[in-house]
Amino acid sequence: MLPLDSDNTVPAPKCRLCGSDLTDANDSEAHVIPNALGGRLKPKGILCRTCNTELDDLADNALVKAFGDWPTLLDIPRDRGKNPPKKLETRDGKTVRLEPDGTVTRIDVLYDVVPIEEGHEVRIGAGDMTTFRQLLMRAAKQFPQLDPKVAEEHARTIGIDDDDHLKMSLDFSPQAVFGGIITAIWLFLIMKTGRAFMDRQRLSQVIKTMQSYGGTFRYLIAGLPGLLGPDVPIGHKIIVRSVPSTGELITYVEILGILKVGGVLATAQPSCIPLEYIYAYDVVGRRDVSADFSVDASIFEKQMWREVGLGPTDAEALQEYFREALETVFEQHYRARFTQTESDQA
Repeated sequence: MLPLDSDNTVPAPKCRLCGSDLTDANDSEAHVIPNALGGRLKPKGILCRTCNTELDDLADNALVKAFGDWPTLLDIPRDRGKNPPKKLETRDGKTVRLEPDGTVTRIDVLYDVVPIEEGHEVRIGAGDMTTFRQLLMRAAKQFPQLDPKVAEEHARTIGIDDDDHLKMSLDFSPQAVFGGIITAIWLFLIMKTGRAFMDRQRLSQVIKTMQSYGGTFRYLIAGLPGLLGPDVPIGHKIIVRSVPSTGELITYVEILGILKVGGVLATAQPSCIPLEYIYAYDVVGRRDVSADFSVDASIFEKQMWREVGLGPTDAEALQEYFREALETVFEQHYRARFTQTESDQA
């Protein structure tokens, strides 16, 4: 039951960071996992708009940036809006624009005059028609025999050569991702329990600690020990479960099937009553699959949680894991997008 004020009205919910009353004007949807990464959980009644933006600046924006341009390359389904086009470079030094549909177009400005036997060859390139036409007018002044209108009719869109590759980057260091992991867990627990386990000051402190050296979190590259369920290659998971015998509260967050982080969030008095919350979402299939997952307590509760997986200092092993994960998760999904398109068109 909701508590009532003395006049039998339900009190307005308050922002869990600043304490201000939440109204229709200042309430916000607090994406547990950022919208830009395909997050769908977006509870209201937790953060005012100002504090939601503050939390983005503190941790979530870095988490989004850590995935680089992959959300656009994979065209990850968003809760709202579309993936924006991205300006990238290729390994051969070309500048291109990447569209969510996979189209790659060269946009670097080119104005090159090459002497040939018949006179001169003028090569012109630009990422938009305004710049392209300006370059045509420049060429017409230099070579009066050039007809800009005829030249424009022969313009064509150019991509990149088959042997060239896009420069794609990821940064899954604690500085980049652990703060966003903490905010996801904080919001998830409020959504599930109605309680904020950390106030503004404590949340900020924990985020900074995790970002600086990782704290008690580790990279669980094999997934959460004891978690049972179907294979969801590109999905999100948030698991919160206690270990009754030790009082440890274990949290695990998986984002897009490739970033897997977990560890001890807190320690309390041992209890015979376990706490467990499981959330799983198939990003590509756009469906909640939480009911398909469970935790095997016999495996989960025997782990040494401060030693499971890899730590931030295990740089070589982490680099190898993320390299393989890119090939088996992201790159396979990217190729499958266009294999399916070509099959549909055949």
